[in-house]
Amino acid sequence: MNGSRRVSLRTTDPPVLAWLTEATKLLDNLAETQVDALETASRWCADTIAAGGLVHLFGTGHSRIPVEEMFPRYGSYPGFNPMVELSMTFHTQIVGSNGQRQAMFIERVPGLAEVILSNF
Repeated sequence: MNGSRRVSLRTTDPPVLAWLTEATKLLDNLAETQVDALETASRWCADTIAAGGLVHLFGTGHSRIPVEEMFPRYGSYPGFNPMVELSMTFHTQIVGSNGQRQAMFIERVPGLAEVILSNF
């Protein structure tokens, strides 16, 4: 990718440089291999919103994090509808109600998306 920085590592460099190097590699790979897919997806979203529709967003586990970033607030993009399943979002408890085992189970339930979508 033009303009990207390559960070060279030495064995004495702090670990943050290793992280930055790997993050840069991931972003460079994304730019080199996924531009067409990203452009297509962004066009679908823009066309849907321009036509008065909503773009529904959903994620389970850690993939819910970018979905939560799309919740409407000042300065956000209108037209996105983040849908989060609370039992897969509230991860402060390890045991008990909404504990980790429950969250790990429910994110793998076949047909869950259809049930959630039926609420909209």
